[in-house]
Amino acid sequence: MAPSRPGQTTALPWGYWLVFGLYEPALAICGFLGALADPKKAHDAQAPWPVGGAPPGPLAKATQVTMLQLAHVVGLLGLINLFVLGAARKYLFAQPALQEKIVGALLTPLLIADIVHIAITWWALGDSRWAVWEWSGLLWITFVTGFSLLVPRAAWHMGIGRYVDRRDGQASRKV
Repeated sequence: MAPSRPGQTTALPWGYWLVFGLYEPALAICGFLGALADPKKAHDAQAPWPVGGAPPGPLAKATQVTMLQLAHVVGLLGLINLFVLGAARKYLFAQPALQEKIVGALLTPLLIADIVHIAITWWALGDSRWAVWEWSGLLWITFVTGFSLLVPRAAWHMGIGRYVDRRDGQASRKV
């Protein structure tokens, strides 16, 4: 049966699919490729350095491996989003309650990760957090993209613009 509200027949409408199924994977893959291309630049741009800037010379091997492994995990998360959300849209379109459970299982830990990522970045800035004019391009990108994912993810969890079984499914089951 159809949900009680017109247009809410999927837990992953087109707008959310664009953000989490295409935009977020693209960001993750770009982050992976950027760190792969220049691990030192990615490393040195993570937070402000004390006066004098980042240490010159190449990264220690352990630091380089850590950066590449971290970048790999970020890229992998993007691919997981792409494939899991694509499968949920393709194969669970006729079962919005199940689709909601699967999508929620993916988006819930990512919502926690969004909050933790922004909090750690904010903490790492120390006193320079208020000197936004001195932030690197990567720091700006971190905050802008972080909030561009956090806000729609929070909206999804609040049930804005999507099928919510507790709300929409209950009405159709009463009929």
